[in-house]
Amino acid sequence: MTSTLTQARRKRQYALKIVSKIYFKISCSWEQRKLGEVSERVQGNDGRMDLPTLTISAANGWMSQEDRFSGNIAGKEQKNYTLLHKGELSYNHGNSKLAKYGTVFSLESYEEALVPRVYHSFRMIDADASFIEYYFSTKIPDRELAKLISSGARMDGLLNISFDEFMGIKINLPSIQEQQKISYYLRQLDNLITLHR
Repeated sequence: MTSTLTQARRKRQYALKIVSKIYFKISCSWEQRKLGEVSERVQGNDGRMDLPTLTISAANGWMSQEDRFSGNIAGKEQKNYTLLHKGELSYNHGNSKLAKYGTVFSLESYEEALVPRVYHSFRMIDADASFIEYYFSTKIPDRELAKLISSGARMDGLLNISFDEFMGIKINLPSIQEQQKISYYLRQLDNLITLHR
């Protein structure tokens, strides 16, 4: 059962990657911006510790720690977790087989959640969050991220990429209206693939 689900997820990611790359490669009137020019940092929390505690899986996106690890592994560190709201994003700069340079996911399934502070969390101020998530899923930003890595992964598996360095990567963006159209189309495709697996 697990291997069947894993194969289905890989097929879904592969199909999305192909369609996304077509969208992102045919860009002619897109503008190059630094990520930090269209987003701002999210950090800290308001002391509520009864919110869902999440982690990022490269294969599955946001998952509750209970589902991923059979329990909340935050412990005392949870008081330092970041409060993320729906539509805000986190970059998990841990490398894995599926995501050599880490992954970016937008929080969509929860209104609010606590996420590890080691993630680089941010909100878009001049771009669409879903579009940014799909953009990172194409691996197009990997070339920019690769330039930042000086010594590979640390002992904890995290890449040596600071928040400021991450915000300095260059991304290509169409108009906000076009971003919304693209992310809507890709979300519909994503839902269709999920429905038929």
